[in-house]
Amino acid sequence: MKDRILIDTWGWLAILNKREPRHAEVGAYYRAFRAHGGIAYTTDYILDETITLLFKRLPITIAKESLTHLETAVVEGYLVRASR
Repeated sequence: MKDRILIDTWGWLAILNKREPRHAEVGAYYRAFRAHGGIAYTTDYILDETITLLFKRLPITIAKESLTHLETAVVEGYLVRASR
């Protein structure tokens, strides 16, 4: 069985925003998790909040790039969106 984690808003912000204090640490953990075939879960509510904060805190080009990474993760199947 593959490892699974739930990523909340803070986790996504730490992974996607290089200005976050623990970006390097959390990013390294996430990359290692993914390298071992782990599956991440999140919710539509978490993604909504994450996207809102990315566009509020980052320049639009970087926020759009971050959104592309999230969309790719969903399409490639290593991020599962759980909705109600």
